[in-house]
Amino acid sequence: MRRLERIVNIQRQWCRLVSSTPAAISTISKNAVKNGVKKKEEEKDWKSELLKILEVEHKQKKRGIWRQRVKQIALADIVRFTLRDDLQSLVRLTENQLRSRATQEIVPICLLVLNKKFEKILRKTDSIESTSSLSLFIGISELWKSIKRSENNTTSLVAILLLSNIRKWKDQRKFDAKSWKTIEDLFDEMQRKMALLAQNVRISDQQLEVFIGTEDLKSIQKEVDQIRKFYIPLGRNLLEKMRYLEDLELVAPLQGNCSSEEYRMNPFQVDGIEKSNYKRLFEDHLNVESSMWIHVKNTVGEAAENNNAVSGEDLISEWDWKRRIRDGLRKIDPNDTHPIVSTCLELLPREKLVETLHFSALSACSQGQNLIGASQFQFDVLEPILKELGNAFKKEMGYDENEIWKRVFATYIDYFSDSEISRQNTHREWWNKSCKTQGITSDFQFEMGNMDSETRNEVCNVLINVIFDSCLFPYESKDSKVTWQRAFSYRSISIEEESKVSTDGRLSLSRMLSINSKLMGLFDKNPFNFIVFSTSNLPMIVPPRPWIDRGTGGPLYTTSQHEIIRKMMEFRAVRLNEEMRARITSQAQARPVFDALNQLGSTPWVINEPMLDVLKDVFGRSGNSESRGLLEKLEIPMRHDTFDIPDFGREFGIGIKKEDVDVEKFRSYAKKKAEAIKMRNESNSLWCWMQYRVVLADHFRGQTLFFPHNMDFRGRVYPLSPYLSHMGDDVNRCILKFAKSQKLGEKGFDWLKLHCINLTGTMKRSSVADRMVEAERLIPLMLDSARDPLNGQKWWMSSDEPWQTLAACVEIENATRYGSDVALFPSQLPIHQDGSCNGLQHYAALGRDNEGGVQVNLTQSDTPNDVYSDVAQRVEQKRQQDEQSNGEDCDVARKLREALPQNVPRKVIKQTVMTTVYGVTMYGAVLQIKRQLKAMDIPGEDAAIFARYLARKTFASLNDAFTSSMALKDWFRLIAKGSSDLMKTVEWITPLGLPVVQPYCKLVERKGKLILAPVPMKQVDAFPPNFVHSLDSTHMMLTSLNCAQRGITFAAVHDCFWTHANSVDQMNEICRQQFVSLHSQPIVEQCSEWFKKTYLTPKMAKILPEKDFQKYSEIFTANIEHGDLDIEKVKDSVYFFS
Repeated sequence: MRRLERIVNIQRQWCRLVSSTPAAISTISKNAVKNGVKKKEEEKDWKSELLKILEVEHKQKKRGIWRQRVKQIALADIVRFTLRDDLQSLVRLTENQLRSRATQEIVPICLLVLNKKFEKILRKTDSIESTSSLSLFIGISELWKSIKRSENNTTSLVAILLLSNIRKWKDQRKFDAKSWKTIEDLFDEMQRKMALLAQNVRISDQQLEVFIGTEDLKSIQKEVDQIRKFYIPLGRNLLEKMRYLEDLELVAPLQGNCSSEEYRMNPFQVDGIEKSNYKRLFEDHLNVESSMWIHVKNTVGEAAENNNAVSGEDLISEWDWKRRIRDGLRKIDPNDTHPIVSTCLELLPREKLVETLHFSALSACSQGQNLIGASQFQFDVLEPILKELGNAFKKEMGYDENEIWKRVFATYIDYFSDSEISRQNTHREWWNKSCKTQGITSDFQFEMGNMDSETRNEVCNVLINVIFDSCLFPYESKDSKVTWQRAFSYRSISIEEESKVSTDGRLSLSRMLSINSKLMGLFDKNPFNFIVFSTSNLPMIVPPRPWIDRGTGGPLYTTSQHEIIRKMMEFRAVRLNEEMRARITSQAQARPVFDALNQLGSTPWVINEPMLDVLKDVFGRSGNSESRGLLEKLEIPMRHDTFDIPDFGREFGIGIKKEDVDVEKFRSYAKKKAEAIKMRNESNSLWCWMQYRVVLADHFRGQTLFFPHNMDFRGRVYPLSPYLSHMGDDVNRCILKFAKSQKLGEKGFDWLKLHCINLTGTMKRSSVADRMVEAERLIPLMLDSARDPLNGQKWWMSSDEPWQTLAACVEIENATRYGSDVALFPSQLPIHQDGSCNGLQHYAALGRDNEGGVQVNLTQSDTPNDVYSDVAQRVEQKRQQDEQSNGEDCDVARKLREALPQNVPRKVIKQTVMTTVYGVTMYGAVLQIKRQLKAMDIPGEDAAIFARYLARKTFASLNDAFTSSMALKDWFRLIAKGSSDLMKTVEWITPLGLPVVQPYCKLVERKGKLILAPVPMKQVDAFPPNFVHSLDSTHMMLTSLNCAQRGITFAAVHDCFWTHANSVDQMNEICRQQFVSLHSQPIVEQCSEWFKKTYLTPKMAKILPEKDFQKYSEIFTANIEHGDLDIEKVKDSVYFFS
């Protein structure tokens, strides 16, 4: 209709133009030209001004990056100068830092090192009298001139501590009269400077950026008392009184604590683990953090079957890689390489360096895959070396970091054993209090040993070249000639990337470490006895360190290796963590987000050992081709050696040459071989991935595990452990259960049976009552599955989620052993509640679409509704209407009936409906539907025509049911387009205060100015799904926060919420209440105001012509007519999450 109106308007304008006189036409033309020129000039002017602003912003960000790099270089230099005892260079570095003021946090570290050096001097009379100590004093007296009264408290305290030791040195050293006068004058000048600093220092400050011991604090107090007559400690409000910002209405009920009567129990406390156990485990964990690598026994596959065979480790030992690496390092001239490399070569134990590089190579080989990400390999090579440098520096400083963390942890772990502490505090709050006991900041991190990316690359190049040159293996060719070949090389690999909104992939080049295929062939015959894993990729055996204000802190104790927001390598120009922190305007902003991450990461888990035993049994059959049917049914990949690869000799006969073979037959053979190799390689990759999970699960048997979480830029959360966690497929989930057990109680056993039925996927449209009847009928089959999973009736194998179904059967069988006392059974199995097409649930709630809300179960109904079936029915109705009409779609609808006589199947349109929330385009929808039609044996050309027709009808049907929601989605795209036109990336703040910045930007040059410009199409397409994902994340976090406040165990995988069987009802109540609370906020109106405030600033008002300013103001204004859905009805919907 709009298109028709537009055509009519154009025709009217043309008629008026034709009817005008020639003179009038000429006048109109001239005025139009003038107006057009003027408009272009105005547009050119405001865009030029905007480019200047963007250029300034980009330069500011570059300065921030430069400051970060300067800091990392300075930290590396401190380590280097300290270990080489190059004190004069350290003094010059300190002086430069004081003068430049680029990175003020470096200064107290430098002063602390100089203080330690003076302490060392004071231990020996010879050192006190040495010329080097005198030279050091003179150098320090010079840098003292650059110290200002405005220094921060930590710098002032360390400077006073250094002055105290210099005073001792001065008093103990012997000087002649002339020298004494000079030294005394210099010292008096230093003391006068300190007198100014001493007026404002806070010795009782319990949040210092460096660690100052108790004895040192006493020395500082003594020195201060000597400098000034009296000392009055200044008070400081270290933490804001409010737990969260007052204007965050959603968490207002969480500002206080739950009453003792309402608090169920400490959800993070595990029976049988005492404080002493955690202290011992913490020592083990610190050893893991410091080691970088862990050897895990390979308990599956060929290695487990052939204990006496020659292993991969034996081969590498035979080839003497260690000696070759040692020789390679010896050839490097320390004076002709990077300073950090020379420092490593000169100061680190050579064998430790050799062992580190050897482990890097061994780890790469033992993974079983011939391609590994280059950046990951570089990290694995360099990180342990940097750790060793940091450890050497700490040793030189007499600084025992582990002892500090042990004392902090001894207090922090009370949170996991004392219900009153967990009731009255969040993890973040208790961590702050624990750190205060040791006088350090809650975000304290010993960063020595870190370095900037450019230095990392330079050092990596030197060390990796040693690995490449040293790691050789013998290969015997067909003519029995043995040559030594390189094990490793770099390759650029084309990777097909999958998209949620399109079925056609895109290719991107990725730099990979390639392991020689001939070497991999040798390892196939001689598998490794142990797999070497990076410790950063493992779950933790103690609770993780919490994330605190501004997203700093956790989850590891001695390293800041992980960031709270995951990086996007494709758009690395946008530093997501820095962008997020730059937009946090208050210490308390986004605290609910950090608290939710801490709660999720502190939920304790254990390996479900009976399930692991069955999985190992089945996985052990992956080398037997006869088991292929069973394994495919259970989604277990086959081992690489079970694939039959076509052989030329077998296919065409021994002695036959390629030239003698028919071209078509050879092409057919080559195609079959390529497909077979592709299938084998894909299966091998999946097999290795399965192997890692099974081996790690075996390794962690009997241990309590924690999975620290971080998030993507939208706030969606993910466990940091890539191999073993509850997030993943059916297998991942079946081998884990809660470490904390809870009695089933009155309704728990019913929830356990219902959970088992839900997992089968056979009763998605049935009521809870019908499902319970079916569960009772199937109890005998459930018990049979648990008692004899592989040789019984195997009912569990027919389930949609067979492994989780078996886990539920085992739990049910264990519960039935309690007979009439089943309510007392201590259950550990997580019970899941899934959202019903959760993205569309949020859309329907935003637009208050009643019809759409019904379809995604936002309202009460006797049985669950299925939005996919509803849309399929609507599409069928439209097809029938087209068949009976004489419209433009009549022919294609009738032809489709011939090819597809039945009603439009649900599966044909399911993916398109599902990906609507992801912003699927018409083009993507056509490809999705076309793939389904081709799978139904509809020819390609016809499938393309029908797919275009069905895609249009699917979108039209969605618009019928989700009218306001789809209008909202269009508006989201429009405002994203508006921000991109203003050359700004799309950003917003979630209802919990988390700043979100879309990273889809690239560096471009516009009119001679370098700016970070948004990628318009990506910004527009991604905003609707990203905004909705930020809402589903908010809902999950609100549920987590409220469950923790009431003492309910909670875990989540996006829109799938987990808890114990006896607390499902309470979690469901919280889940629904928080959804209602979230969507009772004026989210759309707030979004509109945010865009106006962010993109139409007073500065932009001066730049933009009034007409353009008004245009963008209208774009950012939401004129969406909402439906009449009563959001409160969600509270009564059984199938909202079920």
